[in-house]
Amino acid sequence: MKKKFAYLFTLSNLAVISVLLSLACQNKGPGVPYDIAFSPTPTPVIHVYGAVNVFVQDKNLAVPGLIVQAIPPSAVTIYSQATTTTGIASFNPPYLELGTWTFLVPAQTPFPYAPSTITMPVSVANETANFNSAGATIYLTPTVPESFTSTNPGSPYTFNLIYSQPGNLFVPGVVAFSGFPTNWSGSYAPATIGYGNADTAVITVAGVNCVDKQPSFAVTMIDPQAYPRAYSTQQTISKAFTSNVSVSWNTTGLNNNFCNDGNGVGIVTGTLTVSTSNACSYDVNVSVSLNVGDCCYSQFQTPNGNVSGSECGGGSVNFGPGSYNCTTYSGATWGSLTCSFNGTTNTVNIPLSGSTQLLNVNY
Repeated sequence: MKKKFAYLFTLSNLAVISVLLSLACQNKGPGVPYDIAFSPTPTPVIHVYGAVNVFVQDKNLAVPGLIVQAIPPSAVTIYSQATTTTGIASFNPPYLELGTWTFLVPAQTPFPYAPSTITMPVSVANETANFNSAGATIYLTPTVPESFTSTNPGSPYTFNLIYSQPGNLFVPGVVAFSGFPTNWSGSYAPATIGYGNADTAVITVAGVNCVDKQPSFAVTMIDPQAYPRAYSTQQTISKAFTSNVSVSWNTTGLNNNFCNDGNGVGIVTGTLTVSTSNACSYDVNVSVSLNVGDCCYSQFQTPNGNVSGSECGGGSVNFGPGSYNCTTYSGATWGSLTCSFNGTTNTVNIPLSGSTQLLNVNY
């Protein structure tokens, strides 16, 4: 009896212990195990689809056939496209990167443009970057340089040239001069300018050998296609002295004769003299012609050539500084001489004796 009770007690204890162990091993944690990853809801990526455009205009006209490059913000890809006949290059990537784009017109033949760049924010489709060359100007400083003198006539004079391009399509070029009198010339450096909004050059103007006329000149910016891009205003280096050219005639003999028709011919021999002061001899070229009252046998005979009187078809003979023995044959009269130099003209009757001044010009 005691054995049976002890056996039952032992079984009972084992059952209690088993229940307690079962309760102790139960998991009291959360329903979702800790080792399962948390997956938040992803934010959708929004792409902008469409084109970005570049419009190129030069001389107020669309530029076709020009290669343009477009670089998106990531700079991973460089897109290239040629402009159409309307001057527009359209870029259509798989989707538009939003942010700052760079657009480039690279140097290319046969176009005259220097590398030109635009940076522009792009936030929507079909935005357009505009390249334009309009509004170029050039000007020189100082506008009134010192004057030149007879003792120092050819000293170089320098000007600063500024080539301003307010647009964003840059056109380089070379400088061309116009309006220099004899023995004046201009040079400049650097050889080509125009690679930015305001490129500069140094202009040098100098006289070589003898100079007696003040230079009044202008400069033009010429592009590689020989197209004038801009003009300067007229620049003048003033002359600080006076030059003089005087023409005189001295009669040394008279004679007369008759034409076959019986009309008289007055014959005068004399010396024609061209005198100068502070003038360059190469630049003195006085034009002289004979005026007669009758065309019968009229002639102006000179060491520089013979011409008939003005009423007989005429013509003129040119004289530099010096003295020249001449003879005039004038029908019915002793005639007159007309002299011209540097824009001044004067006519004087040929004297029967002595000397007379035919022309006097100061410049």
